[in-house]
Amino acid sequence: MQNPTAGMRALGIDPLSGKQLFAVTEPGSRLDAMADGHAIKAAAALVTVTGAILENGDDASELVPDLYSALSEMVEVAARHFESTPLDSRVFGAAARALGEALRGTR
Repeated sequence: MQNPTAGMRALGIDPLSGKQLFAVTEPGSRLDAMADGHAIKAAAALVTVTGAILENGDDASELVPDLYSALSEMVEVAARHFESTPLDSRVFGAAARALGEALRGTR
């Protein structure tokens, strides 16, 4: 069976219907930015839930497919933004420290 959302990116949840919204996005477009933002929020929520499950000593194996999907999309988002950002360690230093602090805070 073919995936009906193949080639589409998630934009979030429609507040009226409660259904997931998808769109075909153009690189650099507003829809692309919305999809990037949604991917980041979804991955952050999944990291929080997974961390809580692991902290309680529960089995998180059923989350592996969702974790893989979120991580795959985050790698694509990061790669696009990395390619469009000049390589300047002064720019990345502060962001890397903030990311490290945020990740330590999820433990």
